[in-house]
Amino acid sequence: MRKIFSLIGLAILTGAFALSCATAKKDEDATVKKEPEKKRLSVTDRPTTPEEWTKFHTQKGIDALEVKKGKADFAGAIKHFTAATEAYPKSPTVWFNLGLAYQQMGDDENAVKNYNAALQLEPTYARPVINKAAIYANKLEYNRAIDVCEKFLEENPKDKAVLSAVAGFYLKKLDFMKAIESVRKILIQEPSNVDALKNLGMIYLIKKDTGLANMVTTNSYNLNPNDAGITNNRGVIFHYQADDSLAMFYYSNALNLDQGNRAANHNVGSMAMSYGDAERAFNHFSVVLAQDPDNLDARIGLALAHRGMGNFTEAEAEYKKVLDKDPNNPLAVFNLGVLYHDHLNKKVEAQSLFRKYLSIGGEIGQDHIVHKYLADKVKIRPSEDEQTN
Repeated sequence: MRKIFSLIGLAILTGAFALSCATAKKDEDATVKKEPEKKRLSVTDRPTTPEEWTKFHTQKGIDALEVKKGKADFAGAIKHFTAATEAYPKSPTVWFNLGLAYQQMGDDENAVKNYNAALQLEPTYARPVINKAAIYANKLEYNRAIDVCEKFLEENPKDKAVLSAVAGFYLKKLDFMKAIESVRKILIQEPSNVDALKNLGMIYLIKKDTGLANMVTTNSYNLNPNDAGITNNRGVIFHYQADDSLAMFYYSNALNLDQGNRAANHNVGSMAMSYGDAERAFNHFSVVLAQDPDNLDARIGLALAHRGMGNFTEAEAEYKKVLDKDPNNPLAVFNLGVLYHDHLNKKVEAQSLFRKYLSIGGEIGQDHIVHKYLADKVKIRPSEDEQTN
């Protein structure tokens, strides 16, 4: 399964399970902010000054972005954040908030435009840099994401948030030395920095050094047991140690700390799906996608949940959305083939997708089960088919 970066903090997906990678220390778990940067504001009287109108529209935009019944009101958020920029155009925060709403809606072009507007007003503003880089990373343009961060770091070499972000992007390229180097630059400044330790644990886990990953993650958890991202990562460690009970315990605790935590929602959705609870999986993947529509792994999870609930047409639509963005995504190719073969009676289309899966060298975690399915149910033997390609 491809690993997809999320907004703000970066949720790294490893296999079917998501790790929280820190970016800005002030974020709740470095997977995603549930709301824009502006603090919640109560407006008791009708606004009169530009500053009051800005606060009013910012609050309305924040309210619109709250996920309700699996959805956020992006149009409403954009309407109010746009009004905030008109009321107080010299504030970089209002432009950031507008960019965030566009990014969460999936409109990358307008997101970048508004992040650039924020940076023109405040060149040392780290968060638009991180989110702009994440847009490129979601398109698998990791070098471009790194360039955005490194250019900022030339002028702001000690910025911890951007150092955390660029560590995540280097990790996507499996450049472990560069990733660790970026994390160490934070730890030199602050040896007990929880976010840096969180990232270091993630790096060791992806390097398959579970012992070091466990040690570092445990240390960061002891420093801040109320951090939802670290709590989620402890669950991932236990998942890799084949202890699903403890894994779910920590994922659930992460959601108790922050019900919108993307990584924990993704992981609970994945585990629910593995145990056949499609409705619960649907609810959790919906939370992820309401915040990050470009998350292809979560969209595949949503498609699987639809299939599990008997919503075959909806499942087909979700798989096609994935393949529109990533035509060779092996999970989407294979699972759409299964949907066609087993549920929608589109045998010809299914055969075409299965052969495509083999031709692109698709590998799914339990590949032997995939091959057995192809051999027994579809009468395609992978070894023989590969010889003809």
